[in-house]
Amino acid sequence: MDYDALQVQPHHTVLSVTSGGCNTLSLAALGPARLIAVDLNSTQSWLLEFKIAGIRRLTHGEYLEFLGVRDSSARWELYHAVREALTPDARAYWDTQRSAIESGLLGAGRYERYLAAFRKLLRVIEGRKNVERLLACGSLEEQRRFYEETWDSFRWRLFFRVFFSRTVLGLGGLDPRFFTYVNGVGDFGEHFRKLTQHMLVDLPVRDNYFLAQIALGRYLDERAVPPYLLAEHFDTLRQTVGRIEIVTAELGTVLKSLPSNSVDGFNFSNVFEWVPPETFEATLRETYRVARPGARLCYRNLLVRRKHPRSLDHLFTPHDELAARLLYHDRSFVYSNFEVASVKKPAQEFET
Repeated sequence: MDYDALQVQPHHTVLSVTSGGCNTLSLAALGPARLIAVDLNSTQSWLLEFKIAGIRRLTHGEYLEFLGVRDSSARWELYHAVREALTPDARAYWDTQRSAIESGLLGAGRYERYLAAFRKLLRVIEGRKNVERLLACGSLEEQRRFYEETWDSFRWRLFFRVFFSRTVLGLGGLDPRFFTYVNGVGDFGEHFRKLTQHMLVDLPVRDNYFLAQIALGRYLDERAVPPYLLAEHFDTLRQTVGRIEIVTAELGTVLKSLPSNSVDGFNFSNVFEWVPPETFEATLRETYRVARPGARLCYRNLLVRRKHPRSLDHLFTPHDELAARLLYHDRSFVYSNFEVASVKKPAQEFET
């Protein structure tokens, strides 16, 4: 969604929460002049480094092997072809992760292991053939009919109520702090089931790379992948990854370190789920200071809906129709809210 929301131009400076690097690299494929990738978790920063090193040193085909899009028995050898492009800290970390690298990093990580468990249970509940039949549907009408007549069973609904309950989400690795500010979501399983139903009934499944990874553990083909993995973006990425600055620090600290009127776009991912309202407001105020006139910002919410407080109405213009349209078509299907806004800053303020 952020890929379409921020309207990145070649002269832009963009700040993006790293969070694994996929969205950040997809923004880099748009060719901004500068991209600041921020994450408090050093492992996320090293993962982005890993992906950047592959872009720098490998062909596109090798890169797809390296990450796990294509089958490969040579990922450890490919890692040794790129490891010198890593910083010493990242290299020391990845040298200890042979098993994850050989398995393909697109399937590694705590969240990915949770989805792998979901996938195994899904095959028990729906059957492997039904999963494949769903992903082979050629039209929305065929999807709806298949969902209503075959997929949407009592077992499916019960599965969601259990697997996406607050308890199981916590066991799956979701930090307990994540639930601190949740309000208005009674049945987590039913909440996520309705979002999933929208994705399966109202959006085409054939090119949904999120669904393919969840249901099959792989992409359907090399066209149905995140933007940064597309062949036509690879040359651009080779030129732009050198403009990515990876910063491992708290978001608020990074914003305070940036000059006023210096950033054109902000991708905040879903970081505001974790913070108290006063931190949310303070971050938006600092964003306003750092932003150039007309700068765009976007963020998404999983369970904690956050809109900027009325006290900031004079600083931001929300783009509610755009945000609603992008959320409706969001193929990741787990987010319940998406916000897009522009900064209301007079040009003369920028000039001074």
